[in-house]
Amino acid sequence: MPTESQREVRFKQLDGLRGLAALAVFFFHAIMMLPPNSPALAVLTKPFLRPFWDGPSAVMLFFVLSGYVLTLPYTDPKPRRIDAIPFIIRRITRLYPAYWVVLSIALALKSFVFSPQGLQGLSEWVNSHWQLEITWSSLIKHFTMISPYLNSYEIDPVIWSLIIEMKVSLIFPAILLLVQRTRRVRHALLALGLTIVLSALIHGPLDKGSQWLHVVTMLPVFCLGSYLAKYRDALLHFLRKSALIRAALGSVGLILYGSAWFLPFLNRGVSRLGTAIGSSIIVMLFLASISLEKLGTSRPVVFLGNISYSFYLIHLPILLTLTSVLYPLTGSVLLSTVVSLACSLPAAWAVFVTVEIRGQNWGKGIARSFDRRLSASAVRSAS
Repeated sequence: MPTESQREVRFKQLDGLRGLAALAVFFFHAIMMLPPNSPALAVLTKPFLRPFWDGPSAVMLFFVLSGYVLTLPYTDPKPRRIDAIPFIIRRITRLYPAYWVVLSIALALKSFVFSPQGLQGLSEWVNSHWQLEITWSSLIKHFTMISPYLNSYEIDPVIWSLIIEMKVSLIFPAILLLVQRTRRVRHALLALGLTIVLSALIHGPLDKGSQWLHVVTMLPVFCLGSYLAKYRDALLHFLRKSALIRAALGSVGLILYGSAWFLPFLNRGVSRLGTAIGSSIIVMLFLASISLEKLGTSRPVVFLGNISYSFYLIHLPILLTLTSVLYPLTGSVLLSTVVSLACSLPAAWAVFVTVEIRGQNWGKGIARSFDRRLSASAVRSAS
């Protein structure tokens, strides 16, 4: 069983991996701005390069990581008791404060700086952003984040994944209970299989009012991360036996992670499941491989990992705004991308330091207070 210090190192590795995934999402959005006839696009869309800037796959990796990290404290021989209210409080204070701040920044950039005419000549994808008028109803929906019929494209388009993350968080204590009570590997495989079948049954074109159904289609991805945490010791023991095993699984994991490009004959649902499995292999390799551990805990990658949530939230509003200003003057998407990255990193760091850390500490304090009350109530009931 890993010691507390070992677990801290593992979290740093996974934070670093999350930072790399957030950077991949940034490059995905930057490359998606290129016009269809761009020579650079013809090179970058080669299958062997595509997984390294595959934004949708990076989001699947986020979901697997969330399942793993959120489950880890509840899978020890004497696991932590699952108290739903403190858990949800910690999730709310983890996700909402930075979200509200970046939402305000994005709204200000869109209203006072962004120039839609500045994106002319670029891709249809980037020109589809920030075209809708913001209403008071929309602002209220964005404030709550999980309101029905919320159109994430209106202010900060990346929040579509955050909506899923928050909604899954509301039911995650039930997932934790399922994982804790799974005694055998075959039962875990059965549980994963049932979530996959459920996901497949409701998968398909979902309208904006079916967002909870869309959340259900993502449950296998989070559950996969949860069971990785439960069986991590056995998996790591297997992976650490041989560098050849790690290399072979790494190749398979990369292909599955980029299954939308390496295996284009798969339908969307199967491809997404492949991406989730590939993401799981990558997560475990970051824990089992010394070289990947060094990468994940290197200073620049740790910095990216620390600010990854704020960076993920803020990068697209900055990219859209600065490109709309710089591209008409320079005609260079590359320059717009470089300047946007140079501005997004310190902006994300500022939000992380001033908002994220304080929100997390506040949430932990409230959750501890609830824990104490629950424990006292249990003692009184027992007596």
